[in-house]
Amino acid sequence: MKSLKALVVAGLALASSLVATAGTPAQAWLENYYQNPRPAELSRSIHSLSHSGWFEQEGNVATGIGFLATVFAQNPERVTGWLSDLSDLPLEHRRLVAASLWQAGNPYGAELLKGLAGKSAVRGEVVALASKPVRSVATTPVLSPSSMNLQWGAFLASGNDRHVVAILEAMGTDRPGLDLAARQSLAQNVAAHPRVLEICRIQLDRQPESVRSEVRAALNAAAAKPGA
Repeated sequence: MKSLKALVVAGLALASSLVATAGTPAQAWLENYYQNPRPAELSRSIHSLSHSGWFEQEGNVATGIGFLATVFAQNPERVTGWLSDLSDLPLEHRRLVAASLWQAGNPYGAELLKGLAGKSAVRGEVVALASKPVRSVATTPVLSPSSMNLQWGAFLASGNDRHVVAILEAMGTDRPGLDLAARQSLAQNVAAHPRVLEICRIQLDRQPESVRSEVRAALNAAAAKPGA
């Protein structure tokens, strides 16, 4: 098993790489949205992310849903226009938009999910899911790397500390694959986002010791980073 120090160093290295290659204006728009919300750029940015293959990168479907669900909930008056603008996306990305609307609690979401399920093999599961009352992203428990990325996406849209706290509270639960993913993502986001660094400093003494050691390691590594 990798040591905590090795995990944090690897996470910081990946965070630096992501910053260096963050690439497109659409990625910068999404990754920094909470600092400067620009909902008028949503349609153009989502088209760009779709075209660039961003949604096909590991973890980005859940991150995208968490982000879009939060922005949709923040701007209900814009949803109709966004749906029209995004109607020419590839089918899989239209399904992602529909899932985001459903997660936001928008009534369009459930109907879109059912319609876009088409004749797929999972249509029955999709229809059953869309028929259930939805949980907001903020109240969705972190039980897996996917639900963790949902919270990171919501954080990028809002900067709200509750999404980071939800991830911290899920650490040390011994759920398969979650601890490692949470450690790495915490290191990456502490390094990349001063807001996450601030939240972790506030939370340090509020978490149990098992989580505190993880947070402390991420903070110490971020402080030792050149230019920090």
